[in-house]
Amino acid sequence: MTDEERDSVDNLIYLCTDHHTVIDKVPADWSTPTLQALKQEHEGKVRQAMEDAFTDLAFPELERAISWVNTEIPAAHGSFDIISPDEKIKKNALSNGARHIIAAGLMSRATVSAYVEAEAQLDADFPERLKAGFLAEYYSLRQRGHKGDELFELMCSFAQRGVKSQADRTAGLAVLVYLFEICDVFEK
Repeated sequence: MTDEERDSVDNLIYLCTDHHTVIDKVPADWSTPTLQALKQEHEGKVRQAMEDAFTDLAFPELERAISWVNTEIPAAHGSFDIISPDEKIKKNALSNGARHIIAAGLMSRATVSAYVEAEAQLDADFPERLKAGFLAEYYSLRQRGHKGDELFELMCSFAQRGVKSQADRTAGLAVLVYLFEICDVFEK
């Protein structure tokens, strides 16, 4: 490795003084693959701990949308055929599993749409802030290389972040699918 590669963030592993000494004294016991595996495992645990620590945080527009959707009775004549999401599913390379989630979310399309329209009457910027909250996460994930089902799953997790009950998680997905359907989130 060059000095620059050795000092890069990708090569760093944070250790306490004692463990740093242990590894330096017996390098034969600590091969590069072993240290890389330890680093990857530790960073995964830290990432999960951070995600768990932030489970109570959702952006206010999503919290309000989830709360409202859960107070409404689903439309009696909900339909999976409101629009055909096939082209968008293909364009985003989504699987049949994602198709099922989208189909289920479309059942609440009218409810979410009515809520967004009602909020827009009170706060004209609400729809844009709701969309912007999702788009910021979407573009951040895309920039990190996520795509297809992996990206869709991460967006589903984002839509459910900060909510504990299954009803609230389902409402969060309904909001995501609404934005998916109207082409505000994911590739058009």
